[in-house]
Order: sequence, then C-alpha cells, then structure tokens
Amino acid sequence: MPSDVLGPFGNATGSDSHDFRKPTAKVVTTQLYTATLLGLFALFSFSVLLKKLPRLYAGRKFKDESNLRLPSWDESSLFGWLNVIYKIREDQILEYAGLDAFVFLGFFKMCIKLLAICCFFSICVISPIRFHFTGRYDDGNDGTDFSVKDSAPEAAKYYLWMYVVFTYFFTFLTLYLLTSQTKLIVNTRQSYLGKQNTITDRTIRLTGIPIELRDVEGLKKKIESLKIGKVSSITICREWSPLNRLFRYRKKVLRRLESGYISCPPDLRDREHYTETYHLNRNGDSNDRDTPDSNEVTHTDYTEDNNIYGQVFLRDRPKMRTGLFGIFGPKVDAIDHLEQQLKFFDQEIQEARKKHYSATPTAFVTMDSVANAQMAAQAVLDHRVHYFITRLAPAPHDIKWDNACLSRSERMTKVYSVTIFIGLSSVFLIIPVSYLATLLNLKTITRFWPGLGKLLKENKWAENIVTGLLPTYLFTILNFVIPYFYEYLTSCQGLVSHSDEEISLVSKNFFYIFVNLFLVFTLAGTASNYWGYLSDTTKIAYQLATSVKEFSLFYVDLIILQGIGMFPFKLLLIGSMIGFPFVKIKSTTPRQHKELYQPPIFNFGLQLPQPILILIITLIYSVMSTKILVSGLAYFLVGYYVYKYQLVYATDHLPHSTGKVWPLIYRRVIVGLLLFQLTMAGTLAGFEGGWVLSSWLFAVPIITLSTLWDFEKNYMPLAQYIALSSIREHERDNSMTSAPVDDDSYQYPCLVSGLEGPML
Repeated sequence: MPSDVLGPFGNATGSDSHDFRKPTAKVVTTQLYTATLLGLFALFSFSVLLKKLPRLYAGRKFKDESNLRLPSWDESSLFGWLNVIYKIREDQILEYAGLDAFVFLGFFKMCIKLLAICCFFSICVISPIRFHFTGRYDDGNDGTDFSVKDSAPEAAKYYLWMYVVFTYFFTFLTLYLLTSQTKLIVNTRQSYLGKQNTITDRTIRLTGIPIELRDVEGLKKKIESLKIGKVSSITICREWSPLNRLFRYRKKVLRRLESGYISCPPDLRDREHYTETYHLNRNGDSNDRDTPDSNEVTHTDYTEDNNIYGQVFLRDRPKMRTGLFGIFGPKVDAIDHLEQQLKFFDQEIQEARKKHYSATPTAFVTMDSVANAQMAAQAVLDHRVHYFITRLAPAPHDIKWDNACLSRSERMTKVYSVTIFIGLSSVFLIIPVSYLATLLNLKTITRFWPGLGKLLKENKWAENIVTGLLPTYLFTILNFVIPYFYEYLTSCQGLVSHSDEEISLVSKNFFYIFVNLFLVFTLAGTASNYWGYLSDTTKIAYQLATSVKEFSLFYVDLIILQGIGMFPFKLLLIGSMIGFPFVKIKSTTPRQHKELYQPPIFNFGLQLPQPILILIITLIYSVMSTKILVSGLAYFLVGYYVYKYQLVYATDHLPHSTGKVWPLIYRRVIVGLLLFQLTMAGTLAGFEGGWVLSSWLFAVPIITLSTLWDFEKNYMPLAQYIALSSIREHERDNSMTSAPVDDDSYQYPCLVSGLEGPML
C-alpha cells in the first residue's frame, strides 16, 4: 500500500482522508503566516516607538542611568537595540536586573538548550524512522481520524522501541539540565546574597510572640538568652490600622491639593502677594495694566487668632463643592479648603501617634550580623506549636504594612476564605473551558450544536477556521484575563509581603492554566464522556494519549501564536501605551510627571505560568511531534529576548530579589516529565502487544521522583537560606559588620502609612 494513504500507524485511511488532510495542514501554515505578520508588526512598531518615546519604553535607562549605567545603542538606527540586547551577558543581567531576573531568564535558556537538542534528534532520527514505517513525520491528528488502539502492521511495530529509548533519553536530558541549572542558581545565589550586609539581610520576622513578651526589652532579653547572637534593634508591629487610614486620607488630599495648585495660574497662587498688589493698585502706586479687573476681585477680611488678614479671592483660582461626591454643597476655594483639610489630617496624625496601640504577635528583629540572622531564621526557638516562628524578613518596601499588623486569626480568615473562593472559581471555570474545547473537534461540535456541525461538514475551510484557528485565539484571551482576576484575589489574601503574593500568584495561575486550560480542556475536547474516564483510573493513560494525539495541531497553532505572534507585543507595554495619553493629560503636578515615566512592575506571577505550561506541553509531544518541538523552541527563543529587554530596560521588579521562584519551576517541570512518561506509556499500551514495551517505562517515573527527592533534601535549603560559609567568605571589614547605631533610621519602619515611609 502506498505511503501516502497510510494512517498514523500504517493503517489505511483512504483517499478521502488524504484529501481531508490537505486543508487542515494549511491551518498551521496560515497560523504561521498570521503570527509572523503580527510579530513583525509589533517589532517594527516597538522600534519606532522606542525612538519616539524612549522614556516610556526604556524607563530604567533614564531612571537608574547614574547607578546602573545600562548599555546604550545607536539611536539613529531603528533596530540598533537588538544587537545590544543580544550581547548582554548573564553577569550583567544579575547586575542590572537582580537575582530574580537571572533565575527567570535562566529558565528560558535552559528550555532553549533542552528543546534544541530534542529538535535535533527528532528531525534527524525520530521523524525519518517514523516516516519510513508509517509515511508520516509526526504522530498526531493531521486531519485523519484514527484511534491509538488500531493495530499497526508488522513492519510498523519495529519502530516502537524508539519511543521507549527516547522517553528515557529526553527524561535524562531534562533532569540533567534541571540539575545543572539548579547548581548554577544555587551557587550564584550564595555568592550574590553572601556579599550583602544590609539591614534587610540582618533582619528576621518573628511571629507567634506571647503576650508577656510583646515589649522590646523583654523580647530582646528572651532572644539573646537563646545564644543565637546579639540583637541590634526590634520593631514590634502594633495595630496601626487607624493611623494608616489617616495617612491614606492625607495622601489623597495632598494629591488633590497639588493638582489644584498646579492648575492655578502662577501669578494667582500666592494670596499674600495679591493682597499687597490689591492695596497698591487701590492707592495708585502701580501701573494700570497691573491692576486686576474689578469684576475679578473682591476684598474680604476675617479674623484668625486675633489677627486680621486681607484676602483676595480671584475667579481664576480653582473652586470645588464640599458636598457629597463633590457634586452638592456650596462652592469654595479649592486650595484653601484642601489646605485646611491637610492641616486637619496633620494634626490628627500627630495626636494619633501619641495614642497607645496594642502590640501584635509579630516583630522585626535586626541581629548584629547576617550570619546570626540566618541561624535565627533556620532555628526552632520554642517547643510550643505556633510560638516564636522565625522567617527571613522581606525588604521594608516589599512589606504590606497593613497586613503585617493583622492578628493571626484575621490573617488566617483572609487566607482561607480567598483560597476557598479561588477553588470554587476554578471549578466554575471548567464549564466555559469545556464548551470552548468542543470547538476543537467536529464530533463534539455536532453533538452539542448539530446545526453548526452540519454547516461545517459542508464547508471544509469553515471547519478548519472554527476548529483550528478560533480556539487558539479564544484560549489566548481566556489565558490573559483570568490571571489578573487571580492577582486581585491574591492581593486580598492578607499576605505580609508583595513577594509572598507573587509566589502565591505563580502557584494559583499555574494551577488554573494547567488543570483548566490543559487537562480539562484536552479531555473535554476529545472524549464524549470524559468524566467516565476520570472515574476509571485504569483508562487515564490511554485517554490522555488519545487526547494528546487529537490535540497536536491545536497546540502547534497555539504555541506559534503565543511565541511568534503575541510575544513581541509584550514589548509594546500595551496597557501603558493605551493609558499613556490619558494619564499624561491628567498629569499636572511634578509628582505625577515623575510617576508618568516610572517603569511598570514586572510580575512573575503573571508572566511565568504560561512558559512553564508551554514547556510541559512540548515535553509531552517531544517524541511524537517534531512540529511542536520546533514551535516550542521558537517560543522560548523569542520569549528570552523579549523578557531580557523588559527586565533590563523597561520594567522594575520591586520585591527583594532572592531567586525563590526556582523551586516552583523545578517542581512543575517534574510534573510535566511525569505526564510525558504517562502519555508515552498510554501510547504504547494502545497497540496490540504494546504493554510489553510500556512496561519497560516503569523505572523512569521512579528515577524522576528520586531526582525530585534529592532536590527537596539537598538543594532546597540552599535555595531558601544563605550558607554560613558564603557569609564568612564575603564578610566586610569591622566597620561594615559592626552593629548599627540604635536609631530609627536603622529600624524597620513599621509605624508607617503603608506608602508614605517611616514615621518621623
């Protein structure tokens, strides 16, 4: 039988199936052309805008030019920045963007190495052998309806050993690169953080403090009695919520006052100047052209502290209403009214600072050395549960001070309530994801929408657009919107620092896209009764293998769209670009002008989950689909340089840079490897007699889990803490390591408004 009419495993498909494959295969080509045009348009647009608005698209270059001295490029060249980005080394990334950026971009480099090697063997070995026996380069649904349970011809069975061999090879390759990258990150982290001797590096956060020790002297005596080092300073968190609210109100009034002051013409701002000018003009001592129009000036006197001041109220000064929502009530001079409000809040804050606030069971303890802080953070200080729990302290700017003042019961209530709500939301989102998945398969479309299914059967191009292109764009939109919803929920969870929120957001978003947008999506798109498969665990491997093969074209389209089409648009900072003209119009004060060009915040919780999922998908298809391997390699190549530019030039990452995101990446890649192995076992078991080859894979999950156990036991401590040897190796001279002066400037600013800085 000719190879052009063979199915994926050598079964005859007939001429109709062969003809059907042609328009379906063109979907990938259409997606590639579309994504390439989108990507080139975004790249060209960014290069033009970078020349026109360098302060917007290279904000860090102007913000920190004196400190970082970021590399520059020839501004006369439209694409000169590309060569500069290419030449930036890893040590420069560490210097310019910090340890978190180094870890993030290191993950992309590891993926590029992994997928490049896999592509080489797939193109040179796997695909040619498969083509020799089956007439096809890839295993997957290229438009032919098939079942993995179909028997392969005798000749085709001889290539199945290749699946076992390359499952082992790709697993070992991934584990080797993961371990190598882990060692690099651990060594870099120890060297980078071991050199630091800031207040943050010498501070621990202590929770679970009993009531009798919630004072500075008693707590200091208790800690020093444990012989873990001397205490330089202690800041006990108190229930500052009323004071923080006053600061927030004051900030709003201050910003409104600044706007009102700037909107007033310069020659109308100083009231004392106008009082003097008014009297001079009335006495004839000034030129007539300097005399204000009588229609614009009224003179009133009022008494304050037994003093009489002349006041000139000018029509050009801004007015405001004092009633509800600024709509009702009498009109008053805005500057005067806001100045009075500001003075009122200043007085209220001064009085509030004199009041007594109950101490919370949380304190920030600064030790006399980094080594003592590290030992204290790793030690168990008390034999009682939930007492004297130590952690390394976040940086002061990283702390959410309102949450730091919460009691344990309040924090736990927020954490669990938001977690439960997110869990229920994830379950609810299964419904739209399941309906979206039905668009991927003509069978499921016909089952749920018979009329649409009949229409698509009559028009093959319409079928290919609906089942091939439309789901990838809907998938992309859904994948863009939900993470921001989870970001808002995470901000309400009561976590103490922005770093904790970011790490938590990585976990939440990955769980959502992995479970809802991969597992549920894949199973719902191919199985008419996928709940039946989930209820019978013996069928999971087979069902996963079947679904994966059916989805090969969809994931090729998706990865091409995300990598080549959508990644370059990240350079445009769409949110900042759209809002920039409107914000610029409203930016009238010096503070607002400064904030206008502040680099946006790079949130790993929003950016990291999708690349991890793309790597998992690519690993699952690594033996079966060369197209997906090549698409995945292109995704990580484009993404590496896009994120490299963003992290170095365009965005800030404010939380304290400690590289703690790597353990999350490691564990999830291990999950991807286990799914890859399960899929390959199900694929082999689907053949007649394939259970023999499938049984040869029993050792590979054990090896994978053993590597995870080794990471958790031996590498995790180094990924969380700084080794004492690293600290001792890089200790400064006595003047640098001596205990700081007991001054407020050296203490954690717990008594703050949350945004305004330390209490003075």
